[in-house]
Amino acid sequence: MKRRILFTVMALAVALPAVAADWTMIVKDRTRRIEIDRDSVLQSDPGTKVAWGRIVLSAEDAEEAGYATVKALNRYDCKHRNFSTVKRVYLDADNRVIREERVAEERIIEVNPRSVDEGLWREVCKPPAAMDVAALAEAASAAAAAQKDKDKSEAKVRHADQRTAPADRATATPVADTEAVRHPTALPADQVEVRTLDKGQSLVPPIPRLGPAGQPAPAAPVVEAPAPTPVVPERVQAKAPPSAPAVVTAPVTRPAPPVVRKATRAPRPKPVLAKVTRHEDTHEPTSVEVHKSIHWDYEGPNGPARWGQLNPAWKTCDSGKRQSPIDIRDGIRVDLEPIKFDYVPTYFRILNNGHTVQVSVGPGNTMSVMGRTFDLVQFHFHRPSEERINGRGFDMVAHLVHKDLDGRLAVVAVLIERGDAHPTVQTLWNNLPLEQHHDYAPAVPINVAELLPQAPEYYTYMGSLTTPPCSEDVLWMVMKQPIKLSAEQIAIFQRLYPMNARPVQPDNERLIKASR
Repeated sequence: MKRRILFTVMALAVALPAVAADWTMIVKDRTRRIEIDRDSVLQSDPGTKVAWGRIVLSAEDAEEAGYATVKALNRYDCKHRNFSTVKRVYLDADNRVIREERVAEERIIEVNPRSVDEGLWREVCKPPAAMDVAALAEAASAAAAAQKDKDKSEAKVRHADQRTAPADRATATPVADTEAVRHPTALPADQVEVRTLDKGQSLVPPIPRLGPAGQPAPAAPVVEAPAPTPVVPERVQAKAPPSAPAVVTAPVTRPAPPVVRKATRAPRPKPVLAKVTRHEDTHEPTSVEVHKSIHWDYEGPNGPARWGQLNPAWKTCDSGKRQSPIDIRDGIRVDLEPIKFDYVPTYFRILNNGHTVQVSVGPGNTMSVMGRTFDLVQFHFHRPSEERINGRGFDMVAHLVHKDLDGRLAVVAVLIERGDAHPTVQTLWNNLPLEQHHDYAPAVPINVAELLPQAPEYYTYMGSLTTPPCSEDVLWMVMKQPIKLSAEQIAIFQRLYPMNARPVQPDNERLIKASR
């Protein structure tokens, strides 16, 4: 099956706060720690999410492997309990990128119970407890029934959920005790089962050694194991006795023998379907609830003049010194390097979030400038344009929001003026949701490159988000040449949002550069 570009989340707002990633540790031992970036968790199709994870090696293993950290962008199927890797990035001890690699053909990896993969999957998907209790209860009931049949010939105490040990193991290891059934999300790191990989791949591939110039050196053979889970460094694997299976389990204290009930007496619980949360365009996906309770607007008592007073976390809207948008004047004319856009056809999800029309796209669309590569996350529209050029405003503007691996933001602003109809925008308008806060993922792709002007010249300056929380340190690039929309296309957006633009902010003598 050919690879399909993924949908990304509506939860990602018109822009993201330019802060460090929220890395949450899933498991840690003396050789490495495995973490997930909570801020990177993005909703795609209902039941599917994408997120960045990483393995941070110990100093000893990093020296041997040739890198200190490897990040992986994974797609998680929350309904079917599996995931696949989209992209990997290798970094040195100073967090500098050694090399990047995109997965040419994604491999679906099943999430095994009590594995590190399950810890990552739980952190991303946040499954309702009832769903997991149902699955565990079903497994426990089946195991209890099988054990009862076996006990007809054996007079001894039995456990409800237990699996047979491999032939070369003397004792069996419990898969889940009664406490795990009651609290399925409580998986202490010292009780997590860690396996080596088979021919598939998990969070990262079997850790390669990098040779000169960051190129992979010949990899050592990897011992195959029954289930694909995050890899243990090869140096650690080599210490296992040759006769032992490639499964490392922490000692598990057996609980008091539970009471075994007949499977037929307990009705099988019905699975609870996860609810897809609809998010607003708040520029701060980690504070969606706050934005729903604290209403902000473009006019009236909750308009831009009061954003900084509505919430203490938004005080930068009042006190910031590098706020956006600005009236771009007196730019220094220099030979700016062209922006390298690498946009490809992608499916999309469109959302009318109460502040704008926002379009989320899948990974694989990138933009490179000033030595950094940014992933396009989403784009949205304002009317009239928030930016002004030497005092001149435009009918509309499209903001293309990008984010790099360190969480830095870069926004490309494409000015819009009245003219001929634009086919890509017409595709978007054709698929507008009927109600606010409802989203729609049509079965037609778009190519965001068609929203870019022909001329590569642009203005650039450092600014901020243009809605609460007005976080600064955002790289802005405003394309000089506008694109055109028809009067009818502009009127469609105007009907939804007659005015959704923040007023221009003081430039405070910021440096503005302009292409010659």
